[in-house]
Amino acid sequence: MAVPVEIRGDTFPGSVYAQAPQNVYWETTIACDLDCKHCRADANPNRHPLELSFEQGKELMRSVKAMGSLMVLTGGDPMKREDIFDLMSFGREIKLPMAVTPSTTPLLTRDIIAKFRDLNMAAMGVSLDGPSAEVHDSFRKVTGTFARSMLALDAAREFKLPVQVNTSITTETIPHLQALYELLRDQATPPVRRWSLFLLVPVGRGVELGLPSALQVEQLFGWVYSISAQAPFHVSTVEAPHYRRFFIQRKLEEGIPREQLQKMARKMGFGVRDGNGVIFVSHLGEVYPAGFLPYPLLGNVKDRPISEIYRDSPALQELRDAHRLKGRCGRCEFKWVCGGSRARAYGMLQDPFQEDPLCAFYP
Repeated sequence: MAVPVEIRGDTFPGSVYAQAPQNVYWETTIACDLDCKHCRADANPNRHPLELSFEQGKELMRSVKAMGSLMVLTGGDPMKREDIFDLMSFGREIKLPMAVTPSTTPLLTRDIIAKFRDLNMAAMGVSLDGPSAEVHDSFRKVTGTFARSMLALDAAREFKLPVQVNTSITTETIPHLQALYELLRDQATPPVRRWSLFLLVPVGRGVELGLPSALQVEQLFGWVYSISAQAPFHVSTVEAPHYRRFFIQRKLEEGIPREQLQKMARKMGFGVRDGNGVIFVSHLGEVYPAGFLPYPLLGNVKDRPISEIYRDSPALQELRDAHRLKGRCGRCEFKWVCGGSRARAYGMLQDPFQEDPLCAFYP
């Protein structure tokens, strides 16, 4: 289905994404007490001696504040940093919008979640990869993580802290999505505000997991579209920008005018993809287009502000140019709206400009 050029992503020269990202993901530490099958970072229980210091972290936060972006404190497990609450307090002091994605270990207690609320966290990320301990704990490889995730949801409800539930999409988890949706639906008011489905990118330990086929992903999109109409929370896809293509196709088939679709561009994240609207800072200060796209190395915030790296990097400017995409992505009329997962193209085809292997659409 051809899409008129009026339906665009915010990816053209001079756009807001060329100047500043929506989200900056800071891997505050590599340390984590879990051993998850899908871990991008190959996390281990110990902190790295060369992680960003407290002062370097504060400087990063100032730069993110100047860009007007949201900072997501991630890991590893942010709770493994002894100064994490000092960093959050500094963020609150400078009025930096922040979210946090702690690991569901014994370090994540009711009192800790209360602190998140007191420190103005915009949201807390909680991982759930299955509707039961049998499924989730097997995926996380630590007994008790499902119970701790549910306790985290209970505490977030008590303190009225919004939650984003993160679910990894693999052949192992797909059969349980309907049951997990029903579980989250019953937990939704509050705290669940967003359910993010992370379509597997084979990096880190994730190379050992089952990757869905492009057809299975297309069927997944149909299911996401069907539940989104009645879900009490927003259902989103991560590293699956081709859901936007699916969404637009369905809306056009339903007779929605393209002008109305254009108004949905920002809400639906049209144009946002690795290195364009998001950026990742490692525990060492290294800057990459995204956490799942560790290539190329763009610089280090120990040497230059994240704002300069994001805005001026020639490699990022190339990555944002959809005319450079190859294969089906390069021929696709949706390339400015979608652009495919650059991380998956790199992870599977060793070229960040190649087509997304998990897209079933043929232009």
